[in-house]
Amino acid sequence: MGELLTIDDLVRETGLEESLIRFYESEYAARLPAAVERGGAVLFRPETVTVLRQLHARHAGTEIEAPPERERFARVIAVTSGKGGVGKSNIALNLAVEFQRRGHMALVVDADLGMANIHLLAGVQPVNTLNDYVTRDIAASEVITDGPEGVGIVAGASGILPMADAGLAARRRMLEVLADMERAADIVMVDTAAGMGAGVRDFLRAADEVIFVLTPELTSLADAYGLLKALRREGFKAPCHVLVNMAASLRQAAGVAVRFAQCAEQFLAVKINNIGYVLKDSAVSAALAARRPYTVNAPKAKASRNTANIAAALLRGGDSAQRTSSAFSRYLRLVAEAARAANGHTHE
Repeated sequence: MGELLTIDDLVRETGLEESLIRFYESEYAARLPAAVERGGAVLFRPETVTVLRQLHARHAGTEIEAPPERERFARVIAVTSGKGGVGKSNIALNLAVEFQRRGHMALVVDADLGMANIHLLAGVQPVNTLNDYVTRDIAASEVITDGPEGVGIVAGASGILPMADAGLAARRRMLEVLADMERAADIVMVDTAAGMGAGVRDFLRAADEVIFVLTPELTSLADAYGLLKALRREGFKAPCHVLVNMAASLRQAAGVAVRFAQCAEQFLAVKINNIGYVLKDSAVSAALAARRPYTVNAPKAKASRNTANIAAALLRGGDSAQRTSSAFSRYLRLVAEAARAANGHTHE
C-alpha cells in the first residue's frame, strides 16, 4: 500500500498550497481516497497525490481558491423601555462592559440622539459623533471612541433623530457606518430613545433581539406594553427579553417580569424571556457621580453582580451561529420603504 503521507508530504509532492488541497478535499471528497486516522493524526494514502494532481489539472488555467468565509455581522441587541428614567442607558453600557470582559468585542451605539448621554456615563469625551460622520468626510473608525474596559462608544448628537425628520441620504450614510461597525464587533448594544416614536420602532424592528427595561412603577410596565403592542401591529417578530431595574427585592422584580410576560403572551401572542433583574443600589448613583460604569467603579456591588449574571444569561441563550445579514441594513430598508410609501401617498 505504501507509506502514509502527512499534509506536509502532500504539499511537497503535489506542489499545491495546503489551503488548495483542503479545498479539493472538501469539494471532491468522494473522489479522493479515504484518509486514515492514526495516533490522533490524519494521514493520506499515496494515491491521493495522483488524484490531487488530476483534479488540479482539470482546473488548469483557472485560479482556484478556497471559498471565502461568509461575511459575519455582530449580534445587535436593542435596549428600550417605552418611557424615560428607567436606567436604560446605564444598563446598555454596563452590559457591554460585561460582554467585553468575557471576550466579546462590544460596541454601544447611542441611538437616543436627541439626548445623547452614553459618553457621559462612560466618562469619555468623543472627538466625533454620528452627526460628524453624516455631515463631514471622516472614516468610520473615527466615530468610535475607546471606552471603559475596551468597549467602543459610538456617540449620538442632537439633530439626527427622530428619523422621520431626517433626509434619506443622511440616514443612509449613518446606517452604512453602523453596518460597517457590525463587521468589526461581536455584540452591538443599541441604546434607543425613550418613548415609541417611529425612529425608535424602526431600530427595534431591525435589531436581532430587544431588551425591555422596566422598573417596579406601574407606568413603566404600561408604557413598555404599549410600545410592544405598537411593534406587533407592524409585524415585529424579534426575540424579546425583560429586565427589571431598580427592584427592591427579587420577589418584586419577579412580579413585574411575570406581569409583563403574561400580558404580552395573552394579548399579543409574544413570548417574553425574563433575563434577570438589577437591584436598587447606591453604587449606581455613586458611579454616575464619578462618570464611570458601575460595574467598573464598584465591581462587587449588588447591581454589578446582577448585571454580570444578566450578561452571562444573554451569552448562554444567544444564537451561536454567525449572523450573515446586517441589522442596520435591514433598518435602512425599512427607512427606504417608509419613504417610498410616503411619496406614493403624496402623489395620490
